[in-house]
Amino acid sequence: MAGTLSGMAQTRRDEERRERLREYEAVLTAARSPVEVLVLFAKVREDRASDERLEEAFAASIPEGVDGADLLPAAVWVALRQGDVDAVVEALVRTSSTELVLAAHEQLDAGYRLTSVEERRALPDVGRLEAQVASFLRIPRDVVAMITSWGPEDPRTPVEIDALVEQRFGSPPRLTKPSRARREPSSGVSAQANSSGPGISLFMSSAEFTGLLNLTPEQSAVLTTLVRQATIAIGCDG
Repeated sequence: MAGTLSGMAQTRRDEERRERLREYEAVLTAARSPVEVLVLFAKVREDRASDERLEEAFAASIPEGVDGADLLPAAVWVALRQGDVDAVVEALVRTSSTELVLAAHEQLDAGYRLTSVEERRALPDVGRLEAQVASFLRIPRDVVAMITSWGPEDPRTPVEIDALVEQRFGSPPRLTKPSRARREPSSGVSAQANSSGPGISLFMSSAEFTGLLNLTPEQSAVLTTLVRQATIAIGCDG
């Protein structure tokens, strides 16, 4: 009888552990969406960098109310600008002080005292990353948190990120040589005269082009995606 009860108790503990493990995996999955949005923040900021060492500046950015010893390292910014979501989440787990208890059991310690032993897993602290990115980019933390809650697929997300970063750090550097413009992708929109027109070039960021044509958020999101992948030249018909 005692063996049966012990087996039932163990089965219940195993079921509880599996349920807690599912909860833990769900937390890891949920962390990916806001991190993907923070990747967009990093890439838009990097578009406006010259010879700055942004990863070092990020590591030195201390959010209000956060101890300097709790800052995330420069490698986290590098992972963000590379779009390596897995590496970012792993870093958040590795440096987290928040844990989830998966299971607990009692056992005798070296002094033959009955003690409780817990199995714990560290949880990714996305809010900590949001706070440091917000401090680094000089954007209110609640604004960054709101945008990350929209998710990377929301058409408002890239538009708002472009606008916020441009207000603080200006437009991406203009390309002045047509030959270079053909070789290198630009995060801005390039409107150039055709070969039969005057030799004048006009360079605009996606945010400026959106404002000029009064594009909808959906249209602006498509434009932002295009200009990050290629240089766009607009010619005149006729």
